[in-house]
Amino acid sequence: MTKQFITCIIFLTSLNSYAQIKNSRDTFQYFSIVDTNYAKYSLPGNFTKPKNWTNADKERKGELGDWYGHPFPDTFDLQDALALIDTATDMSFGSSKSWCIKNYHQAFPYLVARLSDKRKIGLKNTADLIIWDRIGSGDLRFYGHGGSIAEDVFTIAGRASWILNQLTGENFAVVHGSLTLNDAKRFKQLWRQYIAKLKK
Repeated sequence: MTKQFITCIIFLTSLNSYAQIKNSRDTFQYFSIVDTNYAKYSLPGNFTKPKNWTNADKERKGELGDWYGHPFPDTFDLQDALALIDTATDMSFGSSKSWCIKNYHQAFPYLVARLSDKRKIGLKNTADLIIWDRIGSGDLRFYGHGGSIAEDVFTIAGRASWILNQLTGENFAVVHGSLTLNDAKRFKQLWRQYIAKLKK
C-alpha cells in the first residue's frame, strides 16, 4: 500500500512538473545587498554545538573519518570557497561546502552575509538534480528521479543557505526561489539569534 501511494505521488508530481515546464518562465526577483559587517555574524570562540549540529557532524563521520562530500585541494582557502559560491556554474561549489564545514569558524560570517545576495548564477550539467523551484521556472528538467536540494542553489543566497543548513543541521531559514529582500533580512536576523544563543 505504501509503495503504491509513493508511486502515485511521484507520478502526479511528474505530471505537475511537466505542466510547469511547458508553461514555465523565471519570474523570481533578484537583488544584491552587499553586507560586509561580518563581525556581527561571527561564531563565538568557544561554544557547545547544539544537538542538530552534533547530529549533522555524526552523519558526516564514516569508516574513513570525517567526510564532507566534495574534495578540495590542500591549497584551497576562504577566498577560493567564496569565489566558487559566487561564480561557479557547475556543482564545483560543493567543494566550498566541504571546506566551509571543515573551517566553519572562518566561513560562517561570510555565509550569513551572503543571504542578501540573491544574484542568479545558474547551473549547467546538473544531470538529474531536483530543485523544484528551478523545475517550475524551466531552468531544470525533471526526469522522474534524482538527488534533491531544497535550497535554490542557482543563486548565491541559496548556496550560502544550503551550506549553513548542511553545516548546522538546521532548517529555520531555507532560501527558495521566491526569497524576498524582507525574507533575507529576517533570515539573517534568525542566524544572529542562533549565534547569540551559542554565546550563552
